[in-house]
Amino acid sequence: MFNSILFLLSIFAGPITSSIEEVIHYPSVHQLAVEENQRDLIHEVMITENSGDSELYGTVFGFLPYWVNQAWLQYDLISVLAVFSVDMGAGGTITNSHGFPATFATAMDQAHDSGGTVVVTVTNFSGSAIHSILTTGRSTAIATMVDLVNSTVVDGVCIDFENVQAADAESLVTFMDDIRTALPDAHISICTPVVDWSGAFNYSELSLSCDALMMMCYAFSGSWSTVAGPNAPLVGWGSSPESSSNMAWALCDYVRYAPEVHEKLVVGLPYYGHEWETASSSPHSTVSGCSTYFYTALASRASTYGRLWNEESLTPWYSYNSGGWHQGWYDDDESLGLKYDMVAMAGMQGIGIWALGYDGDLPELWEQLETSFGAPFPNDMITDNLEDCFLLGGPSEHWHPYTEGGQYHTFFYTGSISSGPDVNWAQWNFHLPDSSASYFLESYIPPTGAATVTYSISYGTSEDSVIVDQSVSSGQWVSLGGPYDSSGGLEVTIGDNTGTPGQRIVIDAIRFTQCTGVVDYGEQSLPQFSVSASPAASFTISSPYGGCLRILDISGRTLTENNLQPGDSWTWNGNAPAGVYFISFQGDCNFSSSRIILLK
Repeated sequence: MFNSILFLLSIFAGPITSSIEEVIHYPSVHQLAVEENQRDLIHEVMITENSGDSELYGTVFGFLPYWVNQAWLQYDLISVLAVFSVDMGAGGTITNSHGFPATFATAMDQAHDSGGTVVVTVTNFSGSAIHSILTTGRSTAIATMVDLVNSTVVDGVCIDFENVQAADAESLVTFMDDIRTALPDAHISICTPVVDWSGAFNYSELSLSCDALMMMCYAFSGSWSTVAGPNAPLVGWGSSPESSSNMAWALCDYVRYAPEVHEKLVVGLPYYGHEWETASSSPHSTVSGCSTYFYTALASRASTYGRLWNEESLTPWYSYNSGGWHQGWYDDDESLGLKYDMVAMAGMQGIGIWALGYDGDLPELWEQLETSFGAPFPNDMITDNLEDCFLLGGPSEHWHPYTEGGQYHTFFYTGSISSGPDVNWAQWNFHLPDSSASYFLESYIPPTGAATVTYSISYGTSEDSVIVDQSVSSGQWVSLGGPYDSSGGLEVTIGDNTGTPGQRIVIDAIRFTQCTGVVDYGEQSLPQFSVSASPAASFTISSPYGGCLRILDISGRTLTENNLQPGDSWTWNGNAPAGVYFISFQGDCNFSSSRIILLK
C-alpha cells in the first residue's frame, strides 16, 4: 500500500525531487557590520557634492551607514538613499538613533536636491524582540515610524528586521500593511533574506504594501566559511548545480515562490569583500583566518598582487604569499556589471548597494552604475526563465532551480505526469520590439532533460503545437516554427502531462526572431581598444597594447578569447543573435571593458 501511495503521488504531483547536496544559511551582514561599528562617538559624514544629471532607468538603492567617515556620493546615480540606521527596541521605541537625523543632514539634503528619495532604516536583529514589536509593541512601533517621517525630512522607512521567526510571518505582513495605512504616501521598503529558509517572509503579500523588497544578496562567504571564496558569486561555488550557493540560484528561488514581485524586487549587492589566510593559492582553498575589507582596500590589493578572474563564480580575486598564502575575493565594476545586467534583463526593479562610501573616492563603480542604468536596457530577443514575462505555474516546491548549463546559467526542472490536467506548467510571453510583426520561435533545451514535451504556441485566435524530445536536444536551440503573427498576442506554454510519468522536464529560454530585419553592429571606442563593424556581421577589435581580450555574453560566459600583441587587430565572427555582449581587455597594468549591443 505504501508503494502504491508513492506511485499515485508521482503521477499527480510531479515526481522529481531536488538533489540539493547543501543548504547554506547565511548570516546577517547588516547585523555583523553594526556590531563591529558600535560606538558612542558619532563621526561626521563628509560629502563631496556631485553636480551630475544622469537619468536612471531602474532603482539604485544605496545604504549610507552611520559609521562611514567620508563618502563621495554621486546623488544623480542614487534613486533611494537609505540612511542606516536607527535601532528599534522590543517595545517599539527607538533605543539608539546613531545621530539621526543630524548625522545625515547634508547627505539627505543633497539627495533631495538631485531628485532622489530618502528613507531611514529601522533595525532590529533579535527574533524575540521582533516578535514583541510585531505583537504587543505594534501600535507604538507604528507611531514611532510616523513620527520618524513626519518630524524629519525623510520620505519613508526601510524596515530591516532580521532573524524573524517563521511563526511571525503573518504578523510581519500585517505590520507592513499597518505602516502603509499610517503612511499612505511614504516610500516603504523591507530588507528580505537572500534565501528565506525559515519561511518568515511572504514575498507576495509583503510586496502589496511595499514599494521595494530589498533582497540582501551577499554574505555567501565570510568569516564563517571553511574555504575562501566570493562574497556574491553570480553562479557556481556549491557542491552541485542545485546548491543554494550563488546569486543565480537565489533569484530563481524568488521567481518560483513569488514571480509577481519582479517590479518590487531590488537586488542588494556588496561593495565589500574578504581576505583569508589560506592553505594554498588555489580557489576553494581551506582557510585559517578572515578579514573583511571595503572595496577600496581590496581593489588596491588586487592592483598590487595581480587581479585574477574566476570563471566559475564570475568574480575577481587575488592571491599572494607572505608568511603563508592569502586570498582576497570581492566584486568590482566588471563583476557588478554582469550582476546589474542580469537584474535588468530579468525586469526587476533595480539593485541595492551595501554600502555607500565603501568605494571611497574611486570612480569605477559609479561609472558602471551609469553604464548599466543610464540608458534603457535593450531588448535581447530572448525571454529567459528569470524574466518578468516568464511564469511558473503549479506548486512551487515542484520546480527546482539548476544553475549550470542554462542560457543565462539558470533553468528550472520538474517531473512529468502520465494523465489528467497539467499540475505544473510554464508560460513565456515576450517584450516584442514590434507587436504587429511576425516572429520565428526557438526553445533552448538545457542539459538533463528526458521528456518528450509539447509546446503550445498561441497567437491571436490560433494555436499551434510543437513536440520536442528534450533528451536528444541538450544544449541546442530547437525550432518552434513560425512566423507567428503577434498582432493578436503571442505566448508559449508547456505542461507536465506528457503521458509518461517520472521524466525530467527542463524549462529555460525562448528566443524570438522577427522575420525581416537587418543587423547593425554599431561602433564604439575605448582608451585601450577600439571596435568596429568590419567586415559585415563581425567585430574587429584593435589595440595599441598587449593583453587578453575576451568576448562574453550577457550572463558573463566567455564565448572566446585571444591574446593580442601591441598593435594587433583581431576579428570575431561570432554569428551571434541580437543581444548584449561584452568585450573585456586585461593588459599588464590595466583593465577595461565595454558593453556592445547587437541589433536586429
